[in-house]
Amino acid sequence: MDSLLQLKCPNCGASIAFNAASQLFVCEFCNSDFTEEEINEANGREAELANKEGVSLSKETPAPDTTEFADHTNLYLCESCGAEIVADENTAATFCHYCHGTVTLKGRVSGALQPELIIPFKIDKAMAETTFKSWCKKKWFLPKSFSSQGQLEKMVGLYVPFWLADCEIDASAEYDAKKVNSYRSGDYRITNTKLYAASRAAKMEYRGIPADGSKKLEDKLMDAVEPFDYSEFLPFSMNYFSGFFADKYDVDKSEAIVRIKERMTDGAMQVLRQSVTGYTSVSCKGSRMRITKTKWHYTMLPVWFMTYMYSGKKYFFAINGQTGKIAGIIPVSVGKLIFMALCFVFGFTLFGLIGGGLLS
Repeated sequence: MDSLLQLKCPNCGASIAFNAASQLFVCEFCNSDFTEEEINEANGREAELANKEGVSLSKETPAPDTTEFADHTNLYLCESCGAEIVADENTAATFCHYCHGTVTLKGRVSGALQPELIIPFKIDKAMAETTFKSWCKKKWFLPKSFSSQGQLEKMVGLYVPFWLADCEIDASAEYDAKKVNSYRSGDYRITNTKLYAASRAAKMEYRGIPADGSKKLEDKLMDAVEPFDYSEFLPFSMNYFSGFFADKYDVDKSEAIVRIKERMTDGAMQVLRQSVTGYTSVSCKGSRMRITKTKWHYTMLPVWFMTYMYSGKKYFFAINGQTGKIAGIIPVSVGKLIFMALCFVFGFTLFGLIGGGLLS
């Protein structure tokens, strides 16, 4: 039988979970709270090597011990959409946060899938719900059920797998540039146009270019909740999974590099273009970017996530679990739109009748 990872309260022995608001591990039974070091010591494990001030992506981090991750992590499988959700034994996965389908225990996760770094949740469930309700109040045509208590209960704290890439690149571009000078001479306007060929080349370094590692999450949604504050990265610890879900990556590095290269290309070309100054107009006639070196970091980043079904279509909502930034595609209530249109027609007709009566 597999051994279980049970985080126990050193005072009363009840189960404990990570509290995003206090950044401590809290026992709801006796109201005690503990640091990660205290929990590790109390549960008989060696304290992990961690720099609590943050881990720099440019520095080498100790090789993670995959034994704990492999031994104490389960994989939950959604029977409806096939999503795979990583969780420890303290997490009760009752529904799929992607499609709300039934979730069943599939098996244990290989230690090779252990992340290197993690940013713990700072926004707790209560804060996420308050943020969501405030956001909904500004959306006039939302269906009422979108912000109902039943829907709020489906909001889950999810650690999303992200690939971060440190890259060195060689970028170059060729430009056609023009200088146009116009002046009047008697009855004539004379325009002088001079053509130039400009070229730019540079070596650049990028650190922590992100790409989410889940095919089930919309890339644009995850892009929208960025950025994350990398200064708060910690070496990965299973303890932070307590009370939350975690997704397993299904986008490998060979796929992620495509999105990451697109991001770097856009940034590099913008830098090169901004250096071509003093011309009336500039057009790029060719560019090239070559990645010369890449270092990868497999990380877990915190997101409050919710799926909403309306008129047979899925809508997704997300809150950055570190910064509170909101992103989502919202449904529109057809009933509210019709009611608003009728009110407008009625008001316009009434105004016309009153105006006509006054004129007569």
